[in-house]
Amino acid sequence: MAKKIIFILSFFFIFWPGTIFAAENKVGIHILEPADLNKAAELVNSSGGDWGYVTIVIRDDDFNFEKWQNFMDSCREMHLFPLVRIATHLEGSNWAKPKIEDAEKWANFLNQLNWPISDRFVIVFNEPNHAKEWGGEINPKEYTQIYSFFKEKLKAKNEKFKVLNAGLDLAAGNTKSTMESFKFMQEMNWEIPGIFDSLDAWVSHSYPNRGYLGKPWESGKTSVRGYQWELSVLKNNFNLKKELAVYITETGWPSDSSKPKAKSAKSKYYNRNIVANYLKQAFETVWLKDSRVKAVTPFLLNYPEPLFADFSWLDQKGEPYPQFETLKSLPKNSWWPEQEEKFTLGKIFLPPFLLTESVFKGEVSLTNEGQSILGEKSSLVFKKRQSDPGIYVSDLTLTDNQKVKPSEKATLSFEIKTGTASGEFKFSWESLSEQKITVLKPTFINKAGLTIWEKIISRLKFW
Repeated sequence: MAKKIIFILSFFFIFWPGTIFAAENKVGIHILEPADLNKAAELVNSSGGDWGYVTIVIRDDDFNFEKWQNFMDSCREMHLFPLVRIATHLEGSNWAKPKIEDAEKWANFLNQLNWPISDRFVIVFNEPNHAKEWGGEINPKEYTQIYSFFKEKLKAKNEKFKVLNAGLDLAAGNTKSTMESFKFMQEMNWEIPGIFDSLDAWVSHSYPNRGYLGKPWESGKTSVRGYQWELSVLKNNFNLKKELAVYITETGWPSDSSKPKAKSAKSKYYNRNIVANYLKQAFETVWLKDSRVKAVTPFLLNYPEPLFADFSWLDQKGEPYPQFETLKSLPKNSWWPEQEEKFTLGKIFLPPFLLTESVFKGEVSLTNEGQSILGEKSSLVFKKRQSDPGIYVSDLTLTDNQKVKPSEKATLSFEIKTGTASGEFKFSWESLSEQKITVLKPTFINKAGLTIWEKIISRLKFW
């Protein structure tokens, strides 16, 4: 009797491979373009590290799905944890003021992307205590409403969105074009009391910004420990109840290309060798030691043009400055962030019957619909759960150690070997339903001159 079993199953596996390791790889870098991902991976996943961070900006005039899906796919393949800061667009010398009605558009676009990790970190705009970042004016109450509404829309699309505040310029004063950060935070809390307890984490721009000439051992609001000042203000002045993880998405020293000695009279900043040394000290003595700090992405990997030339870690030929090599050689942790594994098994076909002492090799199609690259971290295997005595059934495995990216298809293979016994036998693989196969003795196919398939057809006609 012929049997054809067709089933389609979806599997959702959430796993926490990061628990294998003691801590995250906190080391990251701020980039401006997806083209910089290769160099970023070389930097942050070096010296024992894996899954380092990149901060990048997506603008509202750059909703190119293919571009940003390729970015997410590259992050997945290169093991980079993306921190996405959303932005508007330039209008003259200012960034256009965000519109509250654009929240739905942003939520739809970001939710369409297949992110490389389960948690999707979104930073809602940038340094709004600068007028140039907010359409030429400073409006903390308006920023608070915008943040709150954007968070609501993003969370409605997917609870895995982690919605973070805009980093503030901690060195800004109360002027016509800037607002001191404490006052900005104060007005945010007046607008929506308890707003800071609604944050998923805290974004900090902890620059050594005493004219960018601070030292890594200094403390206070305008130091590499600026985030500590912010957390203290949030707790003591605004009654923050939760413990906020910290993501330092901008920090670092701009540098001069002067000779490797102390700052010269003509130099505006430290030379690059001093900057490299100070950066190493900041990581080793401050950021890596503080469990509240989850990631540090100094500004900026690659922009050797006049606007950010002093901050760039690469020159115009793409060659690294000393801070690049220093951070590259810094020992790092290897970990694996949470990813969603989701795949669909297609049709499984078993033959009408098998003959005794024979072998059947079968295949099952698989489509990866999740975030991970199946087969990358470990082999994808459905272990044999049971089988009746008299037959051997192999595990169900990806063929040839394949690695299956999201949206790709692959095949799982299996093997059934029969013994000398005939009859109906049951078997199954873990997580899959029970299967049955009929085994017959070959005595009915002894007619000379017939092929095996002709003999099988002959037997079917006999049935």
